[in-house]
Amino acid sequence: MEELRDRTVWKSDPHTQVKHLVYRHYLQCWMGKILQRFPEATIVDAFSGPGIYTDGPPGSPVVVAKTFLEHTAYQRFGRLNLVCLEERADRVEELQRQFAKLPRSPQLQVTVQPPGTFAEQQPRLSALAHRGRAETPVLWLVDPFDLKSAPFSLIRQCLAGRRDEVLFTLFTNELHRFCQRENFDKTMTPYFGGDHWRAAVAERRAGSRKEAFAAAYQQGLKSQDLFTGSFGIKISNQSARYHLILATHSDAGLKCWAPVTWKLDSYSGQGASADTADALSLFDEASVVDRLDVALRAHAGTEQRWETLSSQAARLNHMDKHLRQVLDNLAVQGLAFRVDPVRARSAWPEGCTVRFYAPGDVADEAS
Repeated sequence: MEELRDRTVWKSDPHTQVKHLVYRHYLQCWMGKILQRFPEATIVDAFSGPGIYTDGPPGSPVVVAKTFLEHTAYQRFGRLNLVCLEERADRVEELQRQFAKLPRSPQLQVTVQPPGTFAEQQPRLSALAHRGRAETPVLWLVDPFDLKSAPFSLIRQCLAGRRDEVLFTLFTNELHRFCQRENFDKTMTPYFGGDHWRAAVAERRAGSRKEAFAAAYQQGLKSQDLFTGSFGIKISNQSARYHLILATHSDAGLKCWAPVTWKLDSYSGQGASADTADALSLFDEASVVDRLDVALRAHAGTEQRWETLSSQAARLNHMDKHLRQVLDNLAVQGLAFRVDPVRARSAWPEGCTVRFYAPGDVADEAS
């Protein structure tokens, strides 16, 4: 990491490529939903970098711009304001050169800020992103070089507006390696916004501890009444190098997040490596919907609208197809019935109402 700090442009790595794949998939959905509903929206890349790697792949701000320009619904989009911040002047100059190579579009407004740090510039970036309108949707990409550059207090500021979202790179590998180092708690506590990270230290295995740190960070977000998702970026069968954390004010944001995670990791929807992203799984997904099955069974004795069930599935990082899969299984056991509409072309159409029963309700009294 220190070596990268000394260079204007550096070589890409597999972790970065998977991360940018997540970005592209999420942006495809986010842009499709937001830019066809609102006349204007903003994406802030708070640690933009030079926009290019020495071996050719584009950096994150160029990935955002190209995703917008190449989107199939581009002609129906409102305006996207892309605001980029980079600390070093040489990288700012290179980023401007990279943007100059892209096609011009009246619907895409790119603003490369003068060199500056995220901590100093966040309030100004927020004002610029919202353009004086609190309702303007803003997506923050926060991918710092180190833990100290993006404390939880800054992430919370990025989420001040009710249509603000953050996609944050959580350095779980560094957290695992250094969490027991003397005085490192002075870095950890501001990073998490509290000392709830300490419970994760008890985990001894690298993979388990990293996942526990990701869960602890999400715990902090949930305490702010935010919805959150997590996805591990790893190499081959190793534990995650870091996690991408989504924070949003609405479970509608999770409706974009879940398909991304399941597309890149079709077995668990929890993490992808460079050699498994976009690969087909050899496993049956039934084993990973257990939490959703338990959650639906808890509705025994009640009727639930499809919208409620779909939102519940999204909060558990599942898609509607998983919800239908679990409902099919419960229906076979006599534990779930569609009560409205009476007639439909599919078993569980959007807008339907489902009544749930407990196993005791369907027990054979004669047995």
